Amino acid sequence: MRMLYREINASDLRGATVADVLVNVEAFFEIVDGSEVIYSESCFPVAELARELARWVSTGEPQAPDFSFSSLSFEDPGAVRIIRGQSGWAVSSIFTPELQSDPISWGELAACIDKFIASVRRDVIKLGIVPDFIDP
Repeated sequence: MRMLYREINASDLRGATVADVLVNVEAFFEIVDGSEVIYSESCFPVAELARELARWVSTGEPQAPDFSFSSLSFEDPGAVRIIRGQSGWAVSSIFTPELQSDPISWGELAACIDKFIASVRRDVIKLGIVPDFIDP
């Protein structure tokens, strides 16, 4: 399972508040499991997702509730969902309810999330934005 993005940009960023950055640092985003695309979105708030995932994963597996991305950019929560099941953690989206990743261990999930967050931090710096807002 991978969370991928490309073409990160801040072309709509007009203000300097954290909320402005969260909503306006966007990219083409995909959740991919093997060769199957679980969810994709062309203008997805990747910085906001990185921030929320950083907070969530920092709680650790025993305390981690199911994750439902509640974004300033979407009316309903769940554009990205991570649900604990008997066989592990599965990733899905309310926008493609018929699809979800195969279950994976917490270690695999945390590694995937950490890689996504590190990539977003690196690319936010390239955009000239200090990424401290991502840290939990």
